[in-house]
Parts: sequence; C-alpha cells; structure tokens
Amino acid sequence: MTRMKLLGFLMAGLALVACGDDEVGNGGETGNELDGKQLGALTAAEADEVCDGLRGRFEAISKEDMCEATAAVLASVLGLECEEIKPECISAPEEPDQPEELDSCGASEFAGCTATVAETRACIAAMASTVEAVTCESDIATLAKPAECAALDEKCPGLFEDEEEETEEGP
Repeated sequence: MTRMKLLGFLMAGLALVACGDDEVGNGGETGNELDGKQLGALTAAEADEVCDGLRGRFEAISKEDMCEATAAVLASVLGLECEEIKPECISAPEEPDQPEELDSCGASEFAGCTATVAETRACIAAMASTVEAVTCESDIATLAKPAECAALDEKCPGLFEDEEEETEEGP
C-alpha cells in the first residue's frame, strides 16, 4: 500500500502540473503578486497562469531523469529491473498530451483549497527536485512526499489522491 501511495504521489504531482499550453507564464516565477493568494480563490485566468508555471518546473526535468524516476518506481512496485526499464523509456517516442491531462490543473481542481500559490510552488519545486535526485540505486523512501508539501496536504484535502488509490483502499 505504501508503494502505491508513493507511485500515486509521483503521478498526482505530474497530473497537477500537466495543464495549460506550451507557453510558461509567470506562474513559476518567485515574487509573483499571486504568491499570497489561496489556490481556491484564484480566477480561471490566474489558475491557468499558476498551472503554466508549475508545469514549467516539471518540463525542466530531463527525459533521462524522468525515465529513471519512473523506472525506479516501477522496479520497486512491480519488482522489475530499473536498469532495463530506463533505456526503454528514454528511447520511447514522446507521446502527445491527452485532452483530459490538460484539464487536470486549473481553477476547478483548486476549489476549496486554502494553500497559497507560494506554498504550492514550494511543493512542486521540491517534488521536481525529488524526481531529479532519484536513480536506479535509490531506495523507494527517496520518493516520500517532500516536507514542503505538508501545507498542500493539510490545506487541500484530496489534491494528492488519485482514483487508483481510492479504489485500492476500498469503499
């Protein structure tokens, strides 16, 4: 169960930032006027700006780092060989974004969330750094949710949960 939660954390983080268009707005910049604003209070345009910036941080992760983190998780969860999965991932062609992925970040996802934009940026930056630090030799504990995400966990219930986790935990 813990391994599935870690996989869910990684996937939820990626889903949170998989929004917007290809242009990265100032949602990722520090010192932005939106930093003190709660996610749930953002307008649709502001939420799109924040999502673009958050997504930009994950887009900065190299394909090699992303593949190595994915391979490490799959190896741990499914008992596969990380060093075998990683090259397959790296050589795989890029897949275009699916329309439902583009809708996974925005004002509707932030409803009721009282975490600030700055808290969200700190969490996403820590998550991205975690992904970049994972190697095939990493212990699965390396993928534990960063402390910087505690505010989001507390102030935005359900933001890191995905449907797979909810189904596995039962009714």
